[in-house]
Amino acid sequence: VLALARLSGFRLLQHVTTWFVEIIRAIPVLILLFLAYYSLGAIGIKLQGFTAGTITLGVFYATLYGEIFRGGIMAVDRGQREAAQALGMTGGTIMGKVILPQAFFNILPPATNQLSNLIKDTSLVFTIAVTDVMFYAYLDGSNSFRYMDDFLLAGVVYFLFYIILSKLLARWELNVQRRRG
Repeated sequence: VLALARLSGFRLLQHVTTWFVEIIRAIPVLILLFLAYYSLGAIGIKLQGFTAGTITLGVFYATLYGEIFRGGIMAVDRGQREAAQALGMTGGTIMGKVILPQAFFNILPPATNQLSNLIKDTSLVFTIAVTDVMFYAYLDGSNSFRYMDDFLLAGVVYFLFYIILSKLLARWELNVQRRRG
């Protein structure tokens, strides 16, 4: 949605979306988490930790994925759109049947790479009392005073999850590329 809004012919929508994307991308995720969890409460909007974390990571990564999708769409040769227009296709049909299928191959590698960053950034939600791997590592460390061991174990858990997911995504990317020819 953000990519299409930034590429739309409506100037106001382009400007609003561009500003939104630039502002969100410029602020560190941890600050966005604190703003969502602590600052919204000051104006009467109280979010649970999980909700604040989900919304924050969702909005932040939506801006990043929006830029990936926009770049993938823009990388499709302009002649493809012109050829589809010459065949009498409408704007929606051109986007859905010509541009997006080709853009998918441009989008896939950076999108899967960004997923690994999202996994790592989920460790930040422990700062707003969401029970995740880091929360339990901190909790156990505060009981045993062996923080280094617990944080190292949490790092191993994140590493294993990342490795498994990255191998699955790499295999999927390879299969998609093979089918493409």
